[in-house]
Amino acid sequence: MSTELDIYNRILFLDLRPWMNSNVSEMKFKQDLNDLEKTYYQVQPSFELSFPNPLSNKRKYFTALIDHEAIRFLNNLHKAVEEAVNDNEKKYHVHWALTRTLPQKLKELAQVLNERQYQEEQYQPKTGLSSQDKVLADESFIIHYLKHELVRLFMEIQEAYPSLLKQDPLTEEEIYYTYFEQTAPQPSVIVEATKKPLAKAAPIKPDSVEASTFQPISNDVRPEKKGILPFSTIIKNPNRFGSFVEFPRKVIQ
Repeated sequence: MSTELDIYNRILFLDLRPWMNSNVSEMKFKQDLNDLEKTYYQVQPSFELSFPNPLSNKRKYFTALIDHEAIRFLNNLHKAVEEAVNDNEKKYHVHWALTRTLPQKLKELAQVLNERQYQEEQYQPKTGLSSQDKVLADESFIIHYLKHELVRLFMEIQEAYPSLLKQDPLTEEEIYYTYFEQTAPQPSVIVEATKKPLAKAAPIKPDSVEASTFQPISNDVRPEKKGILPFSTIIKNPNRFGSFVEFPRKVIQ
């Protein structure tokens, strides 16, 4: 189980960098989107993004990929906290996410935004865009979507585990200022989450209990001893006696 953000790392630095696949066709992104495995939250989230709808297949694929990784990350964190043996271990998982995993990705994303000079205006709907402008608009859309998703994850964990925080929670405004030196968008792109379909827990199978076959006594099981009457003398009809002994057992079962 990993509580890191490997897909985000690939988007920022490795094979999934949006500016490195400008030659990939829209049809290929549509196919990749259809092949993407569906994933579900284990716990109802508190927040979601209110962001412009992705209009190209490239945008749709990357937003789905980013969402998929966010769900996986939260599910793994919730599982780690749930399985922790004590409060100190629970606090460790929450503290690590809020002081190591997410801050690192937020800082790295801020660096990419600065180096690539992505601006929000670039992905706003416009007419008469050149093919190069459309490519740039897709790239900017994807990186900004990831930016707001990271902020949402930060807020989500603070909201989910207030009693496990080792320091005062950051407001939305403080998160944007700390990592991007900007004010939070107005209106906010992080809103109250709608009800999500949750992953179904695996059914617990009851332990199987093998029914024992009752064998009523129909003969003598004792060694012959002087002065002790044999079973055949005591019981005139052994078969009827066996049925009489078995009957109460069936009633009890």
